[in-house]
Parts: sequence; structure tokens; C-alpha cells
Amino acid sequence: MHKFKILLLVLLISGCAHPTTRLPSTAHYGRPELTQIRRQFNSFAYKHNKAIAKRVNTIHYNIVKSTGEELCDRKLIPDIGLVYVKVGDFTGSRFFNPNYEIEKDMADDNKALFAKNVREIIIQQVIPGSAADKAGIKEGDVLVSLYGVPAPSGEEAFRKLSEIIENNNKAGLPVDIEVERQDKVLKFSLSPDMVCPYPLMLDSTSHQINAFADGDHIYVTLELVDYIQDDDLLAAAIAHELTHNTFGHSRSKGTNEAVGVMAGAVSDIFLGTSGATQNLGESARKLYSKEFELEADYVSVYYVARAGYDYHKMGDLQKMLVNRDIMSLYVKGDSHPRPQDRFALLTEAAKEIDLKKAFKEELVPDFKEGNNYLKDKKD
Repeated sequence: MHKFKILLLVLLISGCAHPTTRLPSTAHYGRPELTQIRRQFNSFAYKHNKAIAKRVNTIHYNIVKSTGEELCDRKLIPDIGLVYVKVGDFTGSRFFNPNYEIEKDMADDNKALFAKNVREIIIQQVIPGSAADKAGIKEGDVLVSLYGVPAPSGEEAFRKLSEIIENNNKAGLPVDIEVERQDKVLKFSLSPDMVCPYPLMLDSTSHQINAFADGDHIYVTLELVDYIQDDDLLAAAIAHELTHNTFGHSRSKGTNEAVGVMAGAVSDIFLGTSGATQNLGESARKLYSKEFELEADYVSVYYVARAGYDYHKMGDLQKMLVNRDIMSLYVKGDSHPRPQDRFALLTEAAKEIDLKKAFKEELVPDFKEGNNYLKDKKD
């Protein structure tokens, strides 16, 4: 039986199609050479992704700094404009760890990438124009202490650092920070910027040109950032999603859905039906969906203008998105207005802002009624 299996395998291999070219020999590439190539790839990927994150983080920071109390539904929080990265020493055991070699190689490559700064929190990015930038903190500085608390280390370093920042932000204290640069410890005391607390997340998993909001965060995909090379247009996309959060669109949809579910349940009970609960819930959730999108477009023009980006170009974002889906010009969607309708609104909103600037009026959207989400700042 064993011989039969071997014969069957030989016949299978000999009968399969195979490459016919003679490849150059790579036998002289030993493990050290291949490791060096791998590290070059790792370094390229890090620098490329860092550049993407730096661009997105800068635009996002400027947008959330532009809202002021009047256009943010949460209490503003202090921020000095730093992004951190941590390089950990690999201490895992090969026993019971099927990914031991992979994790060790990754840790070794990161140690080579960051040189001696192992198990330390490094300042990866300083947002241009932020409090940290104005104070003179630089990328590559190693964090020594924050608010007088020594920089945490180990596997829990980032979580502990987040706790330090959150606890002191709530107290509204000045930001005291110590960093190490070229073997010297430098001390800074900063007056932070006040920002609308909706963090941005770079989504590298969906592989679509997209941006979205969930009520607590703003998400942009790497594909969107690669596709939109104009910072003014990327600011438009981020500001649109911020509006969904600050104007409570997710919560409003949830409220509408709950009302629909209750109405459907009553219908099912008294009429003896079975599908009204789900159907009315879904229909109610979609109610005003297009209007919410148009409101997000309208308010986002103000965010972009207040942040110093060119709000006259915001309609161009719709042109770029149409380029990916030409049928959106002709087919009416369930949740989003047609691009030409959005372009017209964005154009008129820009004219509205031009007029307010000419008369030196405050750049705040026009309201037909009070917005409870902006007034009720419980966070």
C-alpha cells in the first residue's frame, strides 16, 4: 500500500504542468543575506506607512482642533500633537507557541530598525503646528516622563501611557514632558491645544476606497488615502465623517430604528403578522439617511474652512468618487444622495462661507432649530 502511494505521487507529479525556464541560482544567498533583504523590506514598509499616517494624522488634528466648543458635541480635551511608537524586546518561549520564529524575526527586525531604542516609547510623529512642535519636541525623541510620571515599559506600556494621559487630561493640567535626545534629557512644559475627542483609525483590512464613522471614531482606509493625494480633499472626507459623529447621526439612526421596531412590534401583535417588527425597524433606520449625508456635507465645509483648507475644492471629492462608480450619477441609492446633488450643495455652502467671511461673521453653519447633540456635552 505504501509503495502504491509513492507510485501514485510520482505519476501525479510527472503528469502536472511545470515551469520551463532555468532560474538564476540563489544558492549563495544564505540566511544572513536573506535576513538583510527582509529587513530592507520591513524598513521600507515602516517608512511608507509612517508617511501615510503622518499625512492623515496631521489633517485629522487640524480638523478636530477647528471645531471649537460650539461645533463639538463633547467637551474638548487637551492634546499636544504627539504620536508614539513602542519597540518591545521579544521574550516569548518557543514551547506552545507555533508562531515563535515569526514573532522573534519580527522583534529582531524592529530592533534593527530602531537601533538601541528597545523597550522604550519613541515619539514617532510631531504634528506640524501643534503645541509639541512649537515647543521643539522632535521625532525620534525617547519619552522619559509625562506629567511627572516615568514613561511605562513592558507589554502594558501603551495601555499605561493611555491611562496617564487620560487621567491628567481630565484634571486639565499643563503638560510637563521629558524626552531623551542624543543622551541628553530635555524638559518641556506645554500649553496644549483643545480638540474635539474623536480619534482617527487607519483601516488596513477592508481594502476599499472608503471612510466611515461609528459615533466614537473616524475611520479611513489606506486605499482612500492612496487614492486621494490632495490634502484639501482628504480633509473633506475626514470632516464629513467627523460631522456624522458630532451631529449624532449614528445615534439618530439608532433612535429611529427603535421607534420603527416598537411600531412594528405593535403591528405584529395586534394584526397577527410576523415581519413588521424587522421591516419597520430597517425602514425607520434608513429614514432621513440622505438628509444626514447632506447635513454632513454642509457642516464639513465649515470644519474644512475653519481648519484652513481650501473649502472651494470640496466638490472635487465627489468627482473622484464618481470616477470609481459612474453609475452613481444615474441610480438613486437608498442611503446616499447622488453625487451631482452633493456637488451642488457643497458649491452653495462654499458661497455661503465666502459671504460670511466678507461680512466678518463667525463661521458657524445656519441652524433652523437648536442642536441638542452640540449643547448637551456630557462626556
